[in-house]
Amino acid sequence: MKIPVLFVLAVSSLPSLAADSAFPLYHPKLQNSKKGEHHDFPLGLLSATGRLSDGEREILIMDMGPGGPAEKAGLQVGDRIVSAGGHKPEPFSASTGTGLAGPQTDLALALARASAATPPDLALVVRRGEELVSLRVGLPGGSLKGADLLAGIATHLLATQQKNGRWQPGVGGDADVYMSAFCALSLLAADDRKYLPAIKAAIGFINQKSTSSIDLKNLRSGPKNWQAASTAILLAEYQLATGDTSYAKALKTNCDLLAGRVNAKGRMGHHFDIPYNGGGLVIINVQAHLAWALAEKCGYRVDQEAWDRSYVEVKASADKNTGALGYSSRAPRSPDISARTGAMASALMVRGREHEMARRLAGALVAHHGRMRHAHAMSSIGVIYGFAGLKSADPKGHAEVMRKWVPFLELSRNAAGSVAYFGGKRNIGGDQYLGLAPIGNAMVALMIASSEGKLHMCGGTRKGWFGVSR
Repeated sequence: MKIPVLFVLAVSSLPSLAADSAFPLYHPKLQNSKKGEHHDFPLGLLSATGRLSDGEREILIMDMGPGGPAEKAGLQVGDRIVSAGGHKPEPFSASTGTGLAGPQTDLALALARASAATPPDLALVVRRGEELVSLRVGLPGGSLKGADLLAGIATHLLATQQKNGRWQPGVGGDADVYMSAFCALSLLAADDRKYLPAIKAAIGFINQKSTSSIDLKNLRSGPKNWQAASTAILLAEYQLATGDTSYAKALKTNCDLLAGRVNAKGRMGHHFDIPYNGGGLVIINVQAHLAWALAEKCGYRVDQEAWDRSYVEVKASADKNTGALGYSSRAPRSPDISARTGAMASALMVRGREHEMARRLAGALVAHHGRMRHAHAMSSIGVIYGFAGLKSADPKGHAEVMRKWVPFLELSRNAAGSVAYFGGKRNIGGDQYLGLAPIGNAMVALMIASSEGKLHMCGGTRKGWFGVSR
């Protein structure tokens, strides 16, 4: 469906969200569907959880938040939304390439029109058993505006950060390191000095738990490559934004660890050993490349031999049909393309290398933007790196895709002023591992921040930008 121009203009400059504090924070009740049997997702300002299966036109209400707009209007679990704002949608498709087409986009457009109206009421027709019931839902007033939404997310992240600087993961182990790095990047992107203590607290926690365990004389010890890469990306972006070189040694240590773990064939794995019978994981390679490229901007001397070996593997993983990066050189064809493709496009642009390759990767992201939420069971890194790569290598394509993704933002934002996690149509187990609430806020924050181009991974070029305009 074509998005109305007025709806696009409300967020095209991406300045924020007006929310009604009378509505409490709601966390959707999402049931993971690894093979796409169903798709659970948040219903935006309604404070409810919906479900769709392939071919359906009606959104099934799975859960509602106490005191939220949906509950106050009389919506019930088990109801099916037949129409929103008087429009009946096209069928939902479980195909990843179709994005949000169908009932999700229709509901998002109806919510956008209703929240901008006076009074901000949404007309719904629901199927309740054998009957059709008409409801009118009172919503928080105010159009979707990116800067307000980013500020609301930052406020939420600040309130939920623990005293030791971490954010609570979905499980134990080392998930908190990886996820907390993205949350800290989101606070950095919010560009307000009041967040500086929280950012530094997060860095302190990450370095204490992860960086301190690195022993460059024993590359089998220390954190997983996922953690080392996210730590290096955060530390580099922090230094570039603030000019503070306090963490330069930690940045170098993490980058050196990644370089040391590139094997003779250019392959990398979760840790030191290479999984899948030695085939490896290109998603690790590309995050390492982005970390090295950003660190070089901070004065780090890139191990060119490790870069070149790894880059051979990255290029060999390119799918000849889509132009995107696949799982590995042994498995170049893969539908979940965005995280690998976006991170590498960003890395090449940051380092000023292989611009034509970067543009080809960005072209694949534009052509297959519907797949952006599908990446190694982690919608978060698909969105974060996908939009970063687009902004870096193809700003025009980035703007085009951002307009098409406005419904995603509309269904993500909640009535309390932050966002709910909105994952893909397949396995979201990786994000459940990280923690849906914090990583959901981080993925939307960094998607919005990509439009501003302050972070170097999102096309930024200016150093020392953090907090200077306030």
